[in-house]
Amino acid sequence: MAQPLNTEEISRLSVEERLRLINMLWDSIDDPETLPVPDSHRRALDEALEDYERDPEAGQSWEEVCGELFPKG
Repeated sequence: MAQPLNTEEISRLSVEERLRLINMLWDSIDDPETLPVPDSHRRALDEALEDYERDPEAGQSWEEVCGELFPKG
């Protein structure tokens, strides 16, 4: 069995290698639904849902958001 990487060894990896490692770690989680969600994130989601329920037309569609983030041309 391979030895686990320590902090020093990880810091020597390239960014690409570290991102690959992050993906491998994430993929190793069998059930992401079991991950804890911080209370601050729950509050932010609850507030966003309340805003949406109060005025569903106030937001933007996914296509509009993508168009602003990734303009063509």
